[in-house]
Amino acid sequence: MRVATLITALCWPCLTLAAEPPTLTLLNWEAYLAPAVIEQWEAESGARLEQVYFDNDERRDQLLVDVARHRIDLVVVDEVASRLFGERGVLYAPAVEAAPNLRHIEPDLQAQCGEHSVPYMWGTLGIVYRTDRVAQPHSWADLMQPEPALYGHIGMMDDVTDMLAPALLMRGQSVNTADEEPLKVAFDDLRQQLPAVLTFEYAITYLQSAPRADDLYMAAAYSGDQAALNEIAGEARWDYVVPQEGTILWADCLAVVSGSPQAALAEAFIDFLNRPEVAALNAQDLRVASGNAAGNARLPAEMRKDPRIFPPAAVMARRQLYEPLSKENLLLRQRITHAIRKRHDAR
Repeated sequence: MRVATLITALCWPCLTLAAEPPTLTLLNWEAYLAPAVIEQWEAESGARLEQVYFDNDERRDQLLVDVARHRIDLVVVDEVASRLFGERGVLYAPAVEAAPNLRHIEPDLQAQCGEHSVPYMWGTLGIVYRTDRVAQPHSWADLMQPEPALYGHIGMMDDVTDMLAPALLMRGQSVNTADEEPLKVAFDDLRQQLPAVLTFEYAITYLQSAPRADDLYMAAAYSGDQAALNEIAGEARWDYVVPQEGTILWADCLAVVSGSPQAALAEAFIDFLNRPEVAALNAQDLRVASGNAAGNARLPAEMRKDPRIFPPAAVMARRQLYEPLSKENLLLRQRITHAIRKRHDAR
């Protein structure tokens, strides 16, 4: 204490200059915020933005269970997690008074995110594929029951919903089903698919870090992932398609962590992201539809007409939404996914 007092007396200007800028920590998917947006935010606010990455919903939820220890200020969550953690008091959405640009949010998407978060981006679940290695897939069966030439080249997701979704969609089932029979069939389909599966790691993460990254030809993915994959590859070799049997229409939402010491700064960041010009810049970089209607209206015509970004009516008619899973349903799905991963890892 005495030393601190002495230094302050002798060199207050030095301490002022050396003061660290405030830091805002965002829990986010990797490659899910445009670098230009981060740069503009830091220049305008004088605050640093740090990101903690997750590559599946279960890992994100594990971090949220003990969010204070990880010093996270705001988070990207799906609509189910928004409700779950919001009702527990872990997350909240800024009021329009604190973030006036929320007036530009799509009302239907706000309803999907619920009262504890605000829409960030939205899109579909589908298949990414290497255009230089495989023909365009048309069915979930192209991923679940691939031809022998694709054995060892398929990517799946390690998640209780999205690992099972391709198998359930392929057979016309609800992705949220709690019925044991379709889940047993899905387990059998996943088991038979195993010789074709290269990885259960999220495709973006796999391409960035795995020594066999060039062996990934096709994977379950979200709309917009092809843009990140092409950036990693350094060329436009990846494309994205929604299979004919249907898709999941997902909404990613932003929420502030309750009790965060940077809560006011987090609210200001959400307001910044919802400026129409910033929302458009972010969506254009990510090649994903924004939850901000005014931002989407500013996108180039080629993006607004791109069916991978804004699905046509025929795709929307076959969409499903994520729903909360009962404890029994969740436990059964965990047993299935853990068994599949164990069999894969033992190969």
